[in-house]
Amino acid sequence: MSKAALIGKAGEALVAAELMRRGIYVAQPAYDGGIDLLAFREAAPTVVVPIQVKARAGSCYHFQKAWFAKAAGMVVVQVWDLETDPCFYVFASLNDVADALGDHAKSPSWAGDTGAYNVTVPSAHHLERMERHRDRWDRIIDRLRVV
Repeated sequence: MSKAALIGKAGEALVAAELMRRGIYVAQPAYDGGIDLLAFREAAPTVVVPIQVKARAGSCYHFQKAWFAKAAGMVVVQVWDLETDPCFYVFASLNDVADALGDHAKSPSWAGDTGAYNVTVPSAHHLERMERHRDRWDRIIDRLRVV
């Protein structure tokens, strides 16, 4: 297994741990077709939130619209700085991503057919826009409320 694959699996484990310590059950599909984790509550196991985890050893301001097309209700969790001090950024919709992108949401790469945006070294401006999405576990937990 490559180091990148290990980082990815470690990111999934960290996201699962963060959810479990908040009382959310987590399952891992046997096959990774774009859904890394399934979050649910024991009291309502038919209400499920699919999660795609994107983990990096450092930081990388990277988004793809296709991540959200894998399943209805998809949530994307980016894990940055996994090897030092992991940070979690939770995106429950393309609107959340557009907020993080700011003016970049109008860029040809994001607005066009590819629907991708990538900056390998985020600037202070990028980091500031990401901060609103940090530790937003409520974007998963609120979808699992038992009525």
